[in-house]
Amino acid sequence: MVLDTRAAELTAHFFDTFADAYDDWFWGLHRRVAGRLVALAAARSGEACLDVGCGTGLVAHGLARVVGPDGQVVGLDVSEGMLSVARPQALPNTTFHLAAAEPHLPFRDGTFDLVVLCDSLAYLSNPGRSLEEARRVLRPDGRIALALRWRSLDTIAQEVFFRLLDRVSEEHPVVVPQQRDSRGLLGEPPVIREVLCQAGFRRPWTTSLVSGDRTGTAADWLDFMTWTGPRPYALLSTLVPGQRRRLEAQLDGEMRRLGEDAFRHHHAYTLAGAVAG
Repeated sequence: MVLDTRAAELTAHFFDTFADAYDDWFWGLHRRVAGRLVALAAARSGEACLDVGCGTGLVAHGLARVVGPDGQVVGLDVSEGMLSVARPQALPNTTFHLAAAEPHLPFRDGTFDLVVLCDSLAYLSNPGRSLEEARRVLRPDGRIALALRWRSLDTIAQEVFFRLLDRVSEEHPVVVPQQRDSRGLLGEPPVIREVLCQAGFRRPWTTSLVSGDRTGTAADWLDFMTWTGPRPYALLSTLVPGQRRRLEAQLDGEMRRLGEDAFRHHHAYTLAGAVAG
């Protein structure tokens, strides 16, 4: 999904490790997002669909049931672990491939009726260029559908956690690339609508899905947040016991200051789509 070698390796390793638990994590959040995206994508019987960053196949399997035996679904991902979960569940009209989406999608112009990217666009090094590639492989009036993290809806507790994580990264021997650029804004509804238009799509739309909860302790919080992305995983999973205890103590102190907002987390998604121009 990404061109930076180190970032690509960390991303693939994270999803390889997370693969078996991905579908059921946080009460099936990924299942819920995928199901909502499939419904909004409104695939039709007989259509050809491409799932970029297909992961465990949650979206691809849903699309395959909708398009039926006369349709086709192709899934691409860089994680063999995720694909090993997806492939055994595949219907006959579905194929999965270990392949990157950059710099170009490996398909001819006008191959698909629908392209979906479920929580994968922000992992790509050039989202604008990737959306242009999606438009290229779409047929006239083909559609795109996306799910993206809406990060500005993170809680105060999440903001505190990521500030602490920044401190850990400064002291940690593991070099973890930070993606602090415009990709973090893609889930803002006005931003993704504008980005889609710039990539040559028309009639963009957006809606949202928000889930939240509260953990009980700093240890529970760190266990949960480890699986929120490649960077938290790379840092938290490699802490030695002493480092982990110090981080728990720092986090507990920060959370105590938040009162009722302590240990609350939101996982919000913007779902978006448009028509190829």
